[in-house]
Amino acid sequence: MLESIEEQTGVTPKALLDAPKLHGVAKEVSTLYNILASRRTAGFSANPIQLSEIYALISLYGAPTLPIDIFIELIGTMDIKFLELSNGDKSTS
Repeated sequence: MLESIEEQTGVTPKALLDAPKLHGVAKEVSTLYNILASRRTAGFSANPIQLSEIYALISLYGAPTLPIDIFIELIGTMDIKFLELSNGDKSTS
């Protein structure tokens, strides 16, 4: 969203200027997580990313740099944190 604001206005929002720069495996995992998260289903609240969706992503984009078991664990951990924060549980932040 911030990048689209930057494109429309020509002004870089402060949050983008202060954003950490990811490289290598961290960038890869973050990018793939964002793809998965953007396609999650929702009921009364956001649903967890399904393992079947992770496998579908791998079949479309290819295997990540990390071993699959570590990749799946990272995606799951990131998703748990997202769900906690989006549901108002900020005690773990």
